[in-house]
Amino acid sequence: MVQCGSCGVSVNYYRAMEAANWVKPEMVCPSCSASVSSRNRRVGEEPVLDYIDCRCRSTQIEQASQRPVLGIDIESLPYPRVEITPDRQMYKASALGKSGLTTVASFYSERNLAVLTTLREEISRVADDQIGRKLFFAFTACLTRASKRYQWSRQRPLNAANANYYVAPVFYEWNVYELFLRKVTAVARSDEWISGIRKKYVAGAEVRPDVTYEISSAENIPLPDNSVDYVFTDPPFGSNLFYADMALFQEAWLDGFSDVEKEAVVDRSRDGKRSAGRYEDLITSALSECRRVVRPGGSISVVFGNSSGRMWALVQRSIRNAGLAIVPESLTILNKGQRSVKGLASGFEHVATLDLIITMVAAEGDPAPLTHIPDGEIARAVRQLANSNQGTTPSHLYLEMLRTAIRNGWMLDELDLSVITETLTQDGWTIQPKTGCLKRGDAKDSFTDLSSMPASSADDSSERFVANPLFS
Repeated sequence: MVQCGSCGVSVNYYRAMEAANWVKPEMVCPSCSASVSSRNRRVGEEPVLDYIDCRCRSTQIEQASQRPVLGIDIESLPYPRVEITPDRQMYKASALGKSGLTTVASFYSERNLAVLTTLREEISRVADDQIGRKLFFAFTACLTRASKRYQWSRQRPLNAANANYYVAPVFYEWNVYELFLRKVTAVARSDEWISGIRKKYVAGAEVRPDVTYEISSAENIPLPDNSVDYVFTDPPFGSNLFYADMALFQEAWLDGFSDVEKEAVVDRSRDGKRSAGRYEDLITSALSECRRVVRPGGSISVVFGNSSGRMWALVQRSIRNAGLAIVPESLTILNKGQRSVKGLASGFEHVATLDLIITMVAAEGDPAPLTHIPDGEIARAVRQLANSNQGTTPSHLYLEMLRTAIRNGWMLDELDLSVITETLTQDGWTIQPKTGCLKRGDAKDSFTDLSSMPASSADDSSERFVANPLFS
């Protein structure tokens, strides 16, 4: 529900969109006909539809929302009473103070909060510790989709954004039981598949490998010197994502919290204490620890992604200061497969959608000094790469430029994604909306102008569940 900015009445967002024939710019207040949008002040929630899956029908049934028969005394249940405090970066980025969603519990409907709480209590009573851990793994996999963060779309549901606490004007209340059953089934199938693959290649006694999980600071790895053949690490990408803030959604249910004071991130706010210099020191310390535990001749790989040359230069310095040397021929672009709606839309919004895997070994002697990128070299190389790799994406070209710069020993400070996209824009390149790939602007195919590409906040998904009410 949103409040009309003109007459002040509460407007059901879903019904207003339905009345506008699903054309958002034409949504109006039913009382005074003033324009209504998602920017209007939110004033509560109201169920609008129940979605029902039944064996008697091949299609999903829509019916008017039904009031639950049983009442819920939610305060009598041990649900997580965890606040999202104003000092959290995601509190500010997601404007939680304005929306009033300042606790983890507030992101769930009362019914789903009760079911999740009861389910957690039952899992905690499972005597077999190994099975209990598997069930908790499936349980935490349900938490985001069972919340208000899972968005409604007329075409298909949209995944919750993994980088913020966004709640759409219209959202689903997923059936927790069905969701949990699906996750448990998926975990069981995964275990069966992994076990089957291992049996093809190892002896029977080794089918269940000796694996150890340690939770510790990356600055103090609990392993002896020269004891590891290979390290793969995936650190936070500067200020791209605040993992401790987003993990709060799961940790609230597990009664254990990450120490934000030790998190390797860069605060976005000007008054933030976690600076770029602090981030560089933490990454350097972590890589130094990796170097300590790796055996002579061993390798270390780090995956990183950012659209800022300054952040790339920071990582470049950290690697050198940790006593490591990059293996030039092992710079690999990480292809994550099919991109999200946001990934397709972000080609010319200066948002990198691919990552680079950098493999390193212990350095021998002092590294050669880095040099500035020659004048005009970026524009020349971008044009050459674009013309020889038509159908690629701006992010792919950016990583190719980074690989070239690293191999040539250039400083990365000035190599921003925006420099790449500006060069492409000047040369008449555009983006194909459906693929996110580059296209010459004079082509007859449908394309989107670089300066007008819209953004989306979520991934596509088409899963359906039983009895899912829709809220507006």
